[in-house]
Amino acid sequence: MDKLRDIKPLVQIPDYSFYAYIIAILLAIFLFLILFYKIIKIFTAKKVDPRKEMINSLKNLDFNNPKKAAYLITKLGRELVHDDRSYKIFEELLRRLQKYKYKKDVPQIEDDVKSYLKLFLETVNE
Repeated sequence: MDKLRDIKPLVQIPDYSFYAYIIAILLAIFLFLILFYKIIKIFTAKKVDPRKEMINSLKNLDFNNPKKAAYLITKLGRELVHDDRSYKIFEELLRRLQKYKYKKDVPQIEDDVKSYLKLFLETVNE
């Protein structure tokens, strides 16, 4: 036994694996909660109705450029027509918009055309 004098006693090695395990679990729970929140957010997101967007763009139409306004009313109005009544009103509106198209210089849009547009938007909005 005298020859075994240079054997050192056991040394305490710090072990952080328990803390690393707890941090990994908390990180996994945090990531799971974020993923769960994102999935719920995707499924509960309100779908944007393209008809409502078109109606809002026609309601907020800028009449300072009458040619552009006439073409936009024609383009969006065709997509909004859904029944006979709105079709008839739209046809009358198109007839009144003819003088604002196909010309280089056009006058400002008259009030009767604006009132027909308002009537058309009311029939489409029903």
